[in-house]
Amino acid sequence: MPAERQLLPTVIRLAIVLAPLVLASLFWASYRNRASSANPAKAVTAARSSTSSSMSQETAHIGSSGSEGLSNAQSAIMFSIAPLTSLSAMPPQVDPDPVASFRQLIALPPDTAREAPHIDPRTMRAIVDRGVAAYASAKTDTDRASGARLIQTAALMGYPLARDLLARNYPQSEAVRSVVPANDVIRYALGPLMEAAATSEDSKHIFLALGRHFDVQRQLDLFATQILSSLRGDSRPQLGYRIDNLLDLLARVPGACGALARLVPGTGEAAGRECSFGENLRKHIDTTAPAGEEEESKRRGLFMLNQLGGR
Repeated sequence: MPAERQLLPTVIRLAIVLAPLVLASLFWASYRNRASSANPAKAVTAARSSTSSSMSQETAHIGSSGSEGLSNAQSAIMFSIAPLTSLSAMPPQVDPDPVASFRQLIALPPDTAREAPHIDPRTMRAIVDRGVAAYASAKTDTDRASGARLIQTAALMGYPLARDLLARNYPQSEAVRSVVPANDVIRYALGPLMEAAATSEDSKHIFLALGRHFDVQRQLDLFATQILSSLRGDSRPQLGYRIDNLLDLLARVPGACGALARLVPGTGEAAGRECSFGENLRKHIDTTAPAGEEEESKRRGLFMLNQLGGR
């Protein structure tokens, strides 16, 4: 009993000393937990630092190339633990017209063999000059026809000077008529009239002379048919005004308006005689597709041009 009485004061003194230390430890642990909860980014950074440190220690023995690859892998791992809300939203693009896209995908490539290549205008001018020289120096119609054929080659390719020369000389030149089909020369003469509202007087004169030639030859139906074919699908501006100018010229060729009116749906006989069917003609042009005459013309011109290459 005396020994126990001596030990009790010692235990009490130890408890008094240790109690503050225990309370201080508990308070410090609670403070650390609260700080970590309030700032998770610092916790993540600390985790990354510790992870990177441990990984670098484990890979110290790997070579330079291996270290670089592992560093990239570590970067990917570190990025993968970033919060999802920090990544930008990138919605997939939606095709508004999948049917059209599919048709474009399966469409065949263009047939480049059917497209006439671009020809240098200087080449066309040289061919015309050769044709004019050959025509002017020719002694016979055969030789003159050879010169006209050179000019026709350039005209088929769309060269305006060649078309003007052939349309101007067609009524009085047998050599030109032997080389240039009537449909071509009508198209050549009609082109300048329908390309612009302000037509030159020279173009009008060429067209009237050609119309009167077909009237004398009793070929006004051919003349009117080619005019209507060349006008099909014309979508250029001021179509109504250009049609009125055309009908004014046809009115000067006896029978030309009647021949054209017979080909236009909904046009009466009286309207044909008076050349007053411009509205019906315009509607017909608007509702018909182009005949593709220029494309065919260029293909024929290219064929003749290739023949000239061997000479």
